[in-house]
Amino acid sequence: MAFFSQRCFSLFLLHAILVASSTQSSALTSQKSEDLIRQTCKRTNNFNLCVTSLNSDPRSLNADVKGLARISLQQLLTKTNQTLQNVGNLFKDTRDPIMFRLLGNCIIEYNRAVTDYLPGAISALDSNNYGASKQGADNTATSATTCGDQFIIRGLPRVSVSTQSKQVQGLAMVASGIISTLG
Repeated sequence: MAFFSQRCFSLFLLHAILVASSTQSSALTSQKSEDLIRQTCKRTNNFNLCVTSLNSDPRSLNADVKGLARISLQQLLTKTNQTLQNVGNLFKDTRDPIMFRLLGNCIIEYNRAVTDYLPGAISALDSNNYGASKQGADNTATSATTCGDQFIIRGLPRVSVSTQSKQVQGLAMVASGIISTLG
């Protein structure tokens, strides 16, 4: 019986050491990931947005800088698609000819981003063509600015499109900044 108790105690102790080691290793990996995210985001124009957006995606914990760039481009594509859908809904519901034209311009801009600029940026990143990838993010930022600014320039009340355009522009600039660190 003493042998059995001693053996159970040994197994318990070994299990406790392995769990503690695993937890410590996991904490170190998590800290390294957080450090990489923070160091990378310091090189963008919007540190807080960068950290928040990357930390919202669990893939960031195991990503290198190129992986962080890919995640940021994918987040940008998602947000740009959401904005395009919102603009499309507003476009369908408007009867004002000025709003109809402005929203139509936004649809053109955002459609370019989701069908050309961002898929091209992701593909270029995967091919290590960082200049072309950065250009796709920059073009998306320009599209968002073009869309949002046309409402402000005309003194129209702030519509959700302006706010969403600023969000897209911010994410695009973060993606561009991360890509810039690659080369």
